[in-house]
Amino acid sequence: MISPEAFNKSRILCDTDVVSFIFNGHTYAEYFKPYLTNKTLAISFMSIAEIYYGAYHGNWGTSKLLKLQNHLKNYVVLPYDFSLCLKWADVRKELEKDRYNIGHSDCWIAASALLYDCALATNNSRHYLHVKDLSLISPGLT
Repeated sequence: MISPEAFNKSRILCDTDVVSFIFNGHTYAEYFKPYLTNKTLAISFMSIAEIYYGAYHGNWGTSKLLKLQNHLKNYVVLPYDFSLCLKWADVRKELEKDRYNIGHSDCWIAASALLYDCALATNNSRHYLHVKDLSLISPGLT
């Protein structure tokens, strides 16, 4: 087990679920907080889409959407570009070669973490376990 103090990545990409736990004050967020303290926190463009889809689907009102918008200012949004598209294709190809499946959204998030040299904080480690060279922060793994 790697203690938060010994974890050496300075940038942490927060998966959609972790951002949601923190935003909602969920008890699951407590596990991640020591790993996120004094780090540069990032979020994938894909997570922004997933989070806002959930908000729109849940018919959030203006006030809660504004709180979300303000919360997301705590993260650097990692953009998509040509390099990220190539990394996504490489990650997906490597996983398929080894007969592992990854969802398109999770592949974008994994590719973002790899391209921008971030550890990935997630409660869904099973989605990412087989991604080579990806540093994971997840209950039971770290």
